[in-house]
Amino acid sequence: MVVFGVFSASPAQADDPPAHAEDFAITSEVPTLEELSAQIALLVASPAPDHVKAAQLEGGSRAAVVPKMVYRIGFFRPPKGSSVVTGPETHEEGRHTAIINASRAGRPTILIEAEWRYLDGRWKLASKSLCNGIKTLGLPIPCNFE
Repeated sequence: MVVFGVFSASPAQADDPPAHAEDFAITSEVPTLEELSAQIALLVASPAPDHVKAAQLEGGSRAAVVPKMVYRIGFFRPPKGSSVVTGPETHEEGRHTAIINASRAGRPTILIEAEWRYLDGRWKLASKSLCNGIKTLGLPIPCNFE
């Protein structure tokens, strides 16, 4: 499903390949919450190929293991899970922060402080945000994406 040119997972399409995932990029000067939410959905709620997910991450292909595992486990994908990016936000040149709210039926919402970096002409989820997520979820993944 494409919403304003970005990917958004709906429960009916959770296991379908995301429309235009290959072309997904946040290139605006200041990313919107909707764009950031769509990026997180692409990463953790879609079966997009690893190279597509890697393009959204500061750590590239080394970091793609994190969203790949979160997707496989199904923590935050429909029908039982969801995620949305909310404020408060901060923005400075090349850096943007916001909060990822990740939910799963029957569990409290997890709040992850997240940072995006503007690299190669697009906003990418920072490696330290993946490390925050690994720690919060207790995933057995080393945080060494540099």
